[in-house]
Amino acid sequence: MWQNDKPQKPPSAAPSPPDLQDRLLLPLLNEAVAVLREHLVEDADLIDAGVIFGAGFAPFRGGPIQYARTRGVDEILARLEELRTVHGDRFAPDAGWQLLR
Repeated sequence: MWQNDKPQKPPSAAPSPPDLQDRLLLPLLNEAVAVLREHLVEDADLIDAGVIFGAGFAPFRGGPIQYARTRGVDEILARLEELRTVHGDRFAPDAGWQLLR
């Protein structure tokens, strides 16, 4: 957007939905757990390393499995069920969450 031959900042965007972070992050955690359950990777540390180095997951969070353990498996499962109720089955918790308990 230009005005008087000078660029103008666009109007500020609408605020993000309060559940946006969980809607983006929890499916990734759910898939990491599925990979562990399906034995596609030998152990959780390799999943964490792969997602950190391969996909740019925040290293200070320790990878998706470490993040899930730190945040709390029960909390994540409850949150996935809440999101499932609101947004559908794509947020259904994977059966592999039992491996992290």
